[in-house]
Amino acid sequence: MIFYENLTEYIDGESKKLEQLKQANIPAVGVILEVYGPNDHQDMQQNPGGHSVTQAVEGLRVDCHGIEGDRHLGLTRSSTAREADLYLRSRAQIVNRRQIFAVSLYECALLSKQLGVEVTPQLLGANLLIGRADGGDYCISHVPVNSYLVIAEADAVDASKPPVATLIHYVQQKGCSRTGKAIAKAYDDASLSRRFVDHAEFERGILCGVEYPVVEPAVLHKGQRVFFKFPMGCCY
Repeated sequence: MIFYENLTEYIDGESKKLEQLKQANIPAVGVILEVYGPNDHQDMQQNPGGHSVTQAVEGLRVDCHGIEGDRHLGLTRSSTAREADLYLRSRAQIVNRRQIFAVSLYECALLSKQLGVEVTPQLLGANLLIGRADGGDYCISHVPVNSYLVIAEADAVDASKPPVATLIHYVQQKGCSRTGKAIAKAYDDASLSRRFVDHAEFERGILCGVEYPVVEPAVLHKGQRVFFKFPMGCCY
């Protein structure tokens, strides 16, 4: 997690993002184009540099713990270097909101062009590839933090209540060396690792936590609708 130094920096930074949002082409309704589950070797010792790579699957069983069978599964997790500003490197137990990783076609196309190799959702470690329902281009990384991704069936004109599932955008994912190493390994080019980190600063995808369901898992699959909801930050 990256923090602003103070409220003034927050206002300036978020004001710039709001201006950019006007041109971001964020959809009101998206569609799940593909779903990806964990690869066969999630252990870093067995598959160094490639343990984060995902593979196409028919469906993902999810609940508030995350994706069934995924190494990120759990209501809590150990803090990492990402949270060192708050917890040092103590591996303190914190609530897990890094459960589902979503990308758009735009991110993959942009990174492919910048790196000169095909960067697939699987190499990025994605779980969901989400497009616009009208087929247009957009960058899911530009969706505001705390937006709700409300999942509904393929023929839905609006989300059912309760929906199939509810995801909350926790944080924008930056480029990381582990994914860079996986891309470098796929193309046998060590330079891709560093170049990926440099180019994936703002268009890498988003991490989400699962708010619903809790009791019985839901299945996410290709064709389902995604209704983007933008909360005011208040509730009656």
